[in-house]
Amino acid sequence: MSGPPRVADLLMDPLLEGVVTVAGAAGLERLVEDVHWYNGALHTVARHLVICSESYAIPPYRLDALIRRTQEAGAAALLVIAGPVRPLLSSVRLADRLEIPVLWLANDDPVQLVQELTATVRAPEQVRARTVERLLGRLSAKRSGHDILLAAELVLRARLSLVTPNGTGILGDSVELDPGLHLDQPVPQRSAHLLVHPVLDPDLNRLAAAWLACPYERAADSRLDVLAVGLAMTEPFVRSWLAGQRAQADRDTVFQARLLAEIVAGGDSVSRDAVEGAVSLGWRLQDWHVGLHVVSEDPGAAGKPEAVIEQIRAGLEEHRVSTVTAVDRGDGWAMWTSDPSEPGPEDARSLLRALRLVTAALPREWSLAAGIGRPHPGPSGLAETLSEARDAAHLARSHDFRPSVEHSDELGVARLLATWQRSEVTRAFAETVLSPLRDSTHAHLLTTLRAYLESGGSIVLTAQALGVHRNTVSTRVLQIRDRIGVDLDDPSQRLALQVACRALGV
Repeated sequence: MSGPPRVADLLMDPLLEGVVTVAGAAGLERLVEDVHWYNGALHTVARHLVICSESYAIPPYRLDALIRRTQEAGAAALLVIAGPVRPLLSSVRLADRLEIPVLWLANDDPVQLVQELTATVRAPEQVRARTVERLLGRLSAKRSGHDILLAAELVLRARLSLVTPNGTGILGDSVELDPGLHLDQPVPQRSAHLLVHPVLDPDLNRLAAAWLACPYERAADSRLDVLAVGLAMTEPFVRSWLAGQRAQADRDTVFQARLLAEIVAGGDSVSRDAVEGAVSLGWRLQDWHVGLHVVSEDPGAAGKPEAVIEQIRAGLEEHRVSTVTAVDRGDGWAMWTSDPSEPGPEDARSLLRALRLVTAALPREWSLAAGIGRPHPGPSGLAETLSEARDAAHLARSHDFRPSVEHSDELGVARLLATWQRSEVTRAFAETVLSPLRDSTHAHLLTTLRAYLESGGSIVLTAQALGVHRNTVSTRVLQIRDRIGVDLDDPSQRLALQVACRALGV
């Protein structure tokens, strides 16, 4: 059974919103076991919250007398229902000396306030029952996640959020999760300033798909019990909404995949139905398109491809690259950008760099490979650029490092490099120039050199690819320069070293 609240707990209750502690803050930890409306008598008010009207606080000497009497009677605190008038300094000093809290609140319906406070203190189970009844009435007519959360907030008079297991907001604000919470266990939990309740996965009820979170500064046990009941009552409605969202997303995924397959197969001869479907999805088929194809070779990531792709799309947005959508094509995810005008060479370089930075920042164990197509206009152009992106992704997958990103413009160069790599002359050159790095002591330098060359000479990208600090990469590059005696700032020297590394299968 919940214990009685303290004065400080009640101050955080929405019933007393706007209350001001004008004096006696040292007594805020006093227990409150009942509520008493003052009408001139103070019999048996020990541990009571005494509430009076403004008439007992004017003139000031009446408030001084009332403060003394409530303290002598053992009251927990004195709440004055008053307007803008404030007590004199003498009254404040008296309450501070006696350590009895004096609270000031403007309220138009003191009778209802007394009734609700009394129920909160004396009969919290009735408050919980009324909360359940009101919540059911409000939530039964709500359909969207936003409306469900808003209705629950109005009834509970608290701020709620629907968050992921790391605290990111799905609906409402993100929250800072207490490290002491165990969100791997789908059970209601409470920390010092946060209540969380699992929203069970619609498909796997033993797992949490998301969490309902209710932050609080301080609250009585009875208030926390009400909030916990409220979250439990809200959860089935949120779960039902999530199931509907998932079903709709599945239908949309199938629809998009079929529509894209029809567009790719039809080229410029796209049916009217396909055009209407593309318009309904916001696809601008007549624009210039640049395709992207992303593959994850990690079995764990394959089980949550939507999360992987959403992080890639969000990362590209930070680099001002907006992708139209992401469609599962069986061997990877297709995305593309659309623009009314033809993208220039600088746009291609920017996109390549952005995608490399984004994939490099994601977990290496996802084993990401991606390809980018050239810009082409119209429906047939969309099919062509996606085909090029898929070919470039296959080239990226052939590399022995991850993440790997290639552009279709590099495919011809890649074939030429492959011919050079198989040359005996190239292999002899590679064995000679890389010999200072091929012993076991300096194997890490050879690995760093390959990653550095494949990253275009970028210290940052090399560090991300290797999972080390950029200062470590800078130090290793200096050591490589000293050992092999090659100018890594010379583009032709870098190309020769890159071919040499590939020739030896580094």
